[in-house]
Amino acid sequence: MLRSFFRGRNAQWLLPLVIIMIFWGSQVVAEVKEGHQIFSFRLLLFEKKCQIAIWLTDEQGVFVDTVYITRKVAKKGLGNRRGGLDDKWGGARLSALPVWAYSRGVDYGNLNFYPPKNKPLPDAISSATPKAGEFVWEWKPKKALKPGKYFYYIEVNKSFDKNEHHKYSWYRGQPSVVWRGSIQVGNQISKSEAKIIGHGHVAGEDGKINPDLSTLTTSLRLIEKAEAVYNP
Repeated sequence: MLRSFFRGRNAQWLLPLVIIMIFWGSQVVAEVKEGHQIFSFRLLLFEKKCQIAIWLTDEQGVFVDTVYITRKVAKKGLGNRRGGLDDKWGGARLSALPVWAYSRGVDYGNLNFYPPKNKPLPDAISSATPKAGEFVWEWKPKKALKPGKYFYYIEVNKSFDKNEHHKYSWYRGQPSVVWRGSIQVGNQISKSEAKIIGHGHVAGEDGKINPDLSTLTTSLRLIEKAEAVYNP
């Protein structure tokens, strides 16, 4: 019946319409499938009370989004408070997670890239400081990521973690340590382990990653293992 219908005058407009509907339907299915992207990050923490940030960049190193950030930085203004840098009763702790802060690139004034208490980050990407042991965080991007290779970064720091090379103030010791892994976004599951690639600035003056680890000791063991899994 459909074949005979196409032979008539209606075939001139019906056939293109059918093609459009098929194409539109496939696009809807693709969008729904993309909307289910889930990233799972698993950290094995050796210490408690660490400040942690996880974020994604594209293959060219362009910042994509923050995946996770500890609540003291995200909502309590740890990196953006009044007072001197090493003020015992306050002060902005610029050295907490400087690589993440500069990579995100949001200047809240006077080149401070940490969110202040009156401009907190969303609850969906933060939690209380994790305890020692296994910490698992699942993240769904607000907008589906395009297929391709991405890098995930993990930055970790702990106050009072001093050694003979790094003992700057009552709380500030060894600088933050940065881990990196890659993940492939597409229609298949992707998994990888992250490796340490360097550390942040000791005073948080920039967002560069220094590959020299020779002066670090206990800070290299704040995280024992880190991995990520992408599930389409």
